[in-house]
Amino acid sequence: MKSKRDQLFEFLRDNGIECIKNEYPFPTDYPKLPKTAKYEAETLRIPCTESHTDKEIEHVILKIKEFFK
Repeated sequence: MKSKRDQLFEFLRDNGIECIKNEYPFPTDYPKLPKTAKYEAETLRIPCTESHTDKEIEHVILKIKEFFK
């Protein structure tokens, strides 16, 4: 079963919204800390920068709301 984060990731991508799963590279000989792994598994980076218009940001917000309804 896919996590809610992965479902949202696919939903946003299917709706033309680029987002990125948080996956931070660690050297293989360096263990990930438990909270870091939990953070990676639960979060997304969504588009929201000063170069986006208000309309584009509102579109992202509306799609996220649509997903959670």
